[in-house]
Amino acid sequence: MKNEYLIPKITRQGYALIGARTGGEIAASIAAEIRKESLQKNPYNGQIDQSNLSKFELYKSELGTSVMEDVTFESITYTDNKNNEVTTPKMTFQAILVDVNLPRNIVKTEIQGRDGTVKEYIGEGDVQINFRGVITGQNGHYPSDEVESLLKIIKAPVAIPVTSDYLLSFDVTNIVFEDRGLEREEGGYSYQAYSLYAISDTPQELQITGI
Repeated sequence: MKNEYLIPKITRQGYALIGARTGGEIAASIAAEIRKESLQKNPYNGQIDQSNLSKFELYKSELGTSVMEDVTFESITYTDNKNNEVTTPKMTFQAILVDVNLPRNIVKTEIQGRDGTVKEYIGEGDVQINFRGVITGQNGHYPSDEVESLLKIIKAPVAIPVTSDYLLSFDVTNIVFEDRGLEREEGGYSYQAYSLYAISDTPQELQITGI
Protein backbone atom coordinates (compact mmCIF):
# COMPACT_ATOMS: atom_id res chain seq x y z
CA MET A 1 0.00 0.00 0.00
CA LYS A 2 1.34 3.41 -0.93
CA ASN A 3 2.03 6.03 1.74
CA GLU A 4 -0.28 8.63 0.15
CA TYR A 5 -3.29 6.45 1.03
CA LEU A 6 -2.39 6.16 4.71
CA ILE A 7 -4.62 8.03 7.15
CA PRO A 8 -2.48 10.35 9.29
CA LYS A 9 -2.52 9.59 13.01
CA ILE A 10 -4.15 12.20 15.23
CA THR A 11 -2.67 12.57 18.69
CA ARG A 12 -4.58 13.36 21.89
CA GLN A 13 -3.24 16.89 21.69
CA GLY A 14 -4.59 17.18 18.14
CA TYR A 15 -8.03 16.07 19.28
CA ALA A 16 -7.90 18.65 22.08
CA LEU A 17 -7.01 21.46 19.66
CA ILE A 18 -9.77 20.46 17.26
CA GLY A 19 -12.28 20.33 20.11
CA ALA A 20 -11.22 23.70 21.49
CA ARG A 21 -11.38 25.33 18.04
CA THR A 22 -14.81 23.86 17.33
CA GLY A 23 -16.11 24.83 20.76
CA GLY A 24 -14.86 28.38 20.30
CA GLU A 25 -16.58 28.70 16.93
CA ILE A 26 -19.86 27.41 18.36
CA ALA A 27 -19.65 29.75 21.38
CA ALA A 28 -18.93 32.75 19.15
CA SER A 29 -21.88 31.88 16.90
CA ILE A 30 -24.24 31.54 19.88
CA ALA A 31 -23.01 34.83 21.40
CA ALA A 32 -23.60 36.63 18.09
CA GLU A 33 -27.15 35.30 17.91
CA ILE A 34 -27.84 36.35 21.52
CA ARG A 35 -26.56 39.87 20.84
CA LYS A 36 -28.69 40.08 17.72
CA GLU A 37 -31.83 38.95 19.58
CA SER A 38 -31.10 41.33 22.48
CA LEU A 39 -30.88 44.31 20.12
CA GLN A 40 -34.15 43.33 18.46
CA LYS A 41 -35.95 42.96 21.81
CA ASN A 42 -34.45 46.05 23.46
CA PRO A 43 -37.25 48.68 23.68
CA TYR A 44 -34.65 51.44 23.85
CA ASN A 45 -32.81 50.33 20.74
CA GLY A 46 -32.34 53.25 18.39
CA GLN A 47 -33.13 55.83 21.09
CA ILE A 48 -29.56 56.15 22.32
CA ASP A 49 -27.18 58.12 20.15
CA GLN A 50 -23.85 56.31 20.48
CA SER A 51 -22.00 59.26 18.94
CA ASN A 52 -22.88 61.40 21.96
CA LEU A 53 -21.25 59.02 24.46
CA SER A 54 -17.94 60.87 24.02
CA LYS A 55 -19.53 63.87 25.74
CA PHE A 56 -19.61 61.85 28.98
CA GLU A 57 -15.97 60.79 28.72
CA LEU A 58 -13.72 62.19 31.42
CA TYR A 59 -10.42 61.28 29.76
CA LYS A 60 -8.55 58.42 28.13
CA SER A 61 -6.96 55.71 30.25
CA GLU A 62 -3.38 54.52 29.80
CA LEU A 63 -4.76 51.79 27.54
CA GLY A 64 -6.56 54.34 25.38
CA THR A 65 -10.04 53.40 26.59
CA SER A 66 -12.69 55.91 27.61
CA VAL A 67 -13.00 56.61 31.34
CA MET A 68 -16.57 57.55 32.22
CA GLU A 69 -16.21 57.43 36.01
CA ASP A 70 -13.35 57.22 38.48
CA VAL A 71 -12.76 57.36 42.23
CA THR A 72 -9.97 59.31 43.89
CA PHE A 73 -8.82 58.80 47.47
CA GLU A 74 -7.37 62.17 48.40
CA SER A 75 -4.22 62.67 50.46
CA ILE A 76 -4.52 63.48 54.16
CA THR A 77 -2.00 64.04 56.96
CA TYR A 78 -2.49 62.67 60.47
CA THR A 79 -0.45 61.92 63.60
CA ASP A 80 -0.04 58.24 64.48
CA ASN A 81 0.14 56.68 67.96
CA LYS A 82 3.92 57.21 68.00
CA ASN A 83 3.45 60.93 67.45
CA ASN A 84 4.80 60.69 63.90
CA GLU A 85 3.26 62.76 61.12
CA VAL A 86 2.01 60.51 58.32
CA THR A 87 0.71 61.59 54.91
CA THR A 88 -1.32 59.19 52.82
CA PRO A 89 -0.82 59.16 49.04
CA LYS A 90 -3.41 60.32 46.56
CA MET A 91 -4.68 57.52 44.32
CA THR A 92 -7.14 57.53 41.44
CA PHE A 93 -8.81 54.28 40.36
CA GLN A 94 -10.26 53.95 36.87
CA ALA A 95 -11.24 50.25 36.87
CA ILE A 96 -13.42 50.29 39.97
CA LEU A 97 -17.00 49.34 40.81
CA VAL A 98 -18.89 51.13 43.58
CA ASP A 99 -21.92 49.68 45.36
CA VAL A 100 -23.93 51.85 47.75
CA ASN A 101 -26.32 50.77 50.50
CA LEU A 102 -28.53 53.28 52.35
CA PRO A 103 -29.48 51.93 55.81
CA ARG A 104 -31.77 53.71 58.24
CA ASN A 105 -31.68 54.15 62.00
CA ILE A 106 -35.08 53.20 63.35
CA VAL A 107 -36.05 52.96 67.03
CA LYS A 108 -38.79 50.33 67.36
CA THR A 109 -40.96 49.78 70.43
CA GLU A 110 -43.18 46.74 70.90
CA ILE A 111 -46.57 47.34 72.51
CA GLN A 112 -48.42 44.49 74.16
CA GLY A 113 -51.65 43.60 72.41
CA ARG A 114 -50.69 45.34 69.21
CA ASP A 115 -49.25 43.85 66.06
CA GLY A 116 -46.05 45.29 64.74
CA THR A 117 -44.00 48.00 66.43
CA VAL A 118 -44.18 51.72 67.00
CA LYS A 119 -41.46 53.61 65.17
CA GLU A 120 -40.36 56.36 67.52
CA TYR A 121 -37.43 57.66 65.53
CA ILE A 122 -36.46 57.37 61.89
CA GLY A 123 -33.12 58.78 60.76
CA GLU A 124 -30.60 58.18 58.02
CA GLY A 125 -27.70 55.90 58.87
CA ASP A 126 -24.17 55.97 57.52
CA VAL A 127 -23.95 55.26 53.80
CA GLN A 128 -22.36 51.84 53.29
CA ILE A 129 -19.99 51.62 50.33
CA ASN A 130 -18.28 48.68 48.68
CA PHE A 131 -15.35 49.36 46.35
CA ARG A 132 -14.28 46.52 44.04
CA GLY A 133 -11.51 46.66 41.51
CA VAL A 134 -8.16 45.46 40.22
CA ILE A 135 -4.71 47.03 40.27
CA THR A 136 -2.78 45.88 37.20
CA GLY A 137 1.01 45.82 36.99
CA GLN A 138 3.03 46.72 33.92
CA ASN A 139 4.92 44.26 31.74
CA GLY A 140 3.59 41.27 33.64
CA HIS A 141 4.98 42.40 37.02
CA TYR A 142 3.13 42.55 40.33
CA PRO A 143 2.09 46.18 41.14
CA SER A 144 3.92 46.26 44.47
CA ASP A 145 4.30 50.07 44.62
CA GLU A 146 0.60 50.68 43.93
CA VAL A 147 -0.45 48.05 46.47
CA GLU A 148 1.84 49.61 49.08
CA SER A 149 0.21 53.01 48.47
CA LEU A 150 -3.24 51.48 48.78
CA LEU A 151 -2.30 49.86 52.08
CA LYS A 152 -1.20 53.23 53.46
CA ILE A 153 -4.63 54.62 52.61
CA ILE A 154 -6.80 51.82 53.95
CA LYS A 155 -4.71 51.43 57.13
CA ALA A 156 -4.98 55.10 58.07
CA PRO A 157 -6.95 55.45 61.35
CA VAL A 158 -8.75 58.54 60.08
CA ALA A 159 -11.47 59.45 57.62
CA ILE A 160 -10.25 59.62 54.02
CA PRO A 161 -11.52 62.35 51.67
CA VAL A 162 -12.94 60.80 48.50
CA THR A 163 -13.75 62.42 45.16
CA SER A 164 -16.40 60.72 43.05
CA ASP A 165 -19.31 62.18 41.11
CA TYR A 166 -21.33 59.06 41.91
CA LEU A 167 -20.69 59.23 45.66
CA LEU A 168 -21.26 62.98 45.65
CA SER A 169 -24.85 62.31 44.57
CA PHE A 170 -25.24 60.62 47.99
CA ASP A 171 -23.48 63.54 49.76
CA VAL A 172 -20.45 61.35 50.49
CA THR A 173 -17.15 63.23 50.59
CA ASN A 174 -15.38 61.42 53.44
CA ILE A 175 -15.24 57.71 54.24
CA VAL A 176 -13.89 55.39 56.93
CA PHE A 177 -12.74 51.92 55.90
CA GLU A 178 -14.32 49.17 58.00
CA ASP A 179 -13.24 46.00 56.20
CA ARG A 180 -10.49 45.55 53.63
CA GLY A 181 -9.76 42.54 51.48
CA LEU A 182 -6.93 41.88 49.03
CA GLU A 183 -7.69 38.75 47.03
CA ARG A 184 -5.27 36.66 44.99
CA GLU A 185 -6.27 34.35 42.18
CA GLU A 186 -4.45 31.40 40.68
CA GLY A 187 -2.29 32.68 37.85
CA GLY A 188 -2.93 36.31 38.78
CA TYR A 189 0.70 37.28 39.24
CA SER A 190 0.52 40.67 37.51
CA TYR A 191 -2.52 42.14 39.23
CA GLN A 192 -4.08 42.59 42.64
CA ALA A 193 -7.85 42.43 43.23
CA TYR A 194 -9.35 44.27 46.18
CA SER A 195 -12.67 44.66 48.00
CA LEU A 196 -12.98 47.63 50.34
CA TYR A 197 -15.96 48.21 52.64
CA ALA A 198 -16.41 51.72 54.00
CA ILE A 199 -19.00 53.96 55.61
CA SER A 200 -19.61 57.65 55.10
CA ASP A 201 -18.28 60.15 57.62
CA THR A 202 -19.53 63.66 58.24
CA PRO A 203 -16.86 66.06 59.55
CA GLN A 204 -17.90 67.65 62.82
CA GLU A 205 -17.22 71.31 63.49
CA LEU A 206 -16.70 72.14 67.16
CA GLN A 207 -17.65 75.61 68.32
CA ILE A 208 -15.97 77.07 71.40
CA THR A 209 -18.18 79.43 73.34
CA GLY A 210 -17.54 81.75 76.28
CA ILE A 211 -14.29 83.17 74.95
